[in-house]
Amino acid sequence: MNYLAHLFLARDTAESLIGNLAGDFVKGRIGDDVPPAIAAGIRHHRRVDAFTDSHPAVAAFRRVLIPEHGHYARVIADVFFDHFLACDFTRYSSEPLDAFLSRVYATMNPHIDQLPGRLRAVYPRMRDEGWLSSYRSIDGIRMALGGISYRLSRRPDLATAVHFLGDGSRAELEGLFHEFFPSVMGLL
Repeated sequence: MNYLAHLFLARDTAESLIGNLAGDFVKGRIGDDVPPAIAAGIRHHRRVDAFTDSHPAVAAFRRVLIPEHGHYARVIADVFFDHFLACDFTRYSSEPLDAFLSRVYATMNPHIDQLPGRLRAVYPRMRDEGWLSSYRSIDGIRMALGGISYRLSRRPDLATAVHFLGDGSRAELEGLFHEFFPSVMGLL
């Protein structure tokens, strides 16, 4: 769900980018059909997720969302993390977000045939429709959460959570993100 953060935390190779992006699309055991460098990226994605799930700032972040959104707070938090990263990208990178995304897409595009499973269909839409750059705006986050809601069996209205990005909770959530994100960058 936090596609931008996982791409940011990947190495600069096509295989690492693919693997880190594919982590949300490959469940369970990594098959023998997955090239070793892509499998390493998927394992890195999983380490990042495990670290994130155990971080106290992330727990505090989710506690803000839980009263309204229950167990969906984790999903919403992941999308909000991408929003805060996109909004303040140069705080963590020496290049602007659009330059980063152009470089990532140029690196991955020649390897589309290596994208596992459903990612092969999702990636072109993600790239061509500007999903990751749209995360800078609240409307982009609303659309992302709406898309996730549509794919969930209970069809929760996750998009209503965007009010947290415009009300008094934003400063607290943003502060917790900036407390957490440098720690996860240490996993590189």
